[in-house]
Amino acid sequence: MHTHKIDEMLILVVIIVLDLALGTFPFGSNFSNIGGFTSGFLLGFVILTRRQHHWLNLNKSNTSQKQESYQYALRIISFVLLSVGLVGGGVLFFKGVDLNDYCSWCHYITCAPPSCKPGYISCEDYQIGNKLNVTCLNNGRSGIFSLSNRNPDEQAEELCYRLCGK
Repeated sequence: MHTHKIDEMLILVVIIVLDLALGTFPFGSNFSNIGGFTSGFLLGFVILTRRQHHWLNLNKSNTSQKQESYQYALRIISFVLLSVGLVGGGVLFFKGVDLNDYCSWCHYITCAPPSCKPGYISCEDYQIGNKLNVTCLNNGRSGIFSLSNRNPDEQAEELCYRLCGK
């Protein structure tokens, strides 16, 4: 169906590389890029399986449109993997499971070079009344803490180190 298959494939590869590069910047997430790519790939097998046309002749009305057995197998396997991934991910999300606790190297998927240095931590914090919301940008952990009479900046730094695991 496509006349310039190599060109179109190169464009897709460039888009994938750019998406992964942008996912390493702050507030970006390569986990969403990888999840979207995987879901789209599997959904493509489920929905867009191409039928095999044997000797398509426009003058005849009885064109053969059958699917090969491997296509049925790919559809079923892709549907099962997609279903398990979506249901499992949803359950983990709503239970509040932090997968960073189970994967020590996963934070390297979403970090850009200055934040990948050992010992470098970065947090975002904001204050609402006497509460301080701190989020570690290295691993995504966050927490809301009550402020004491100390300097809020010192408390934010201490909480940042605690959340980032240093």
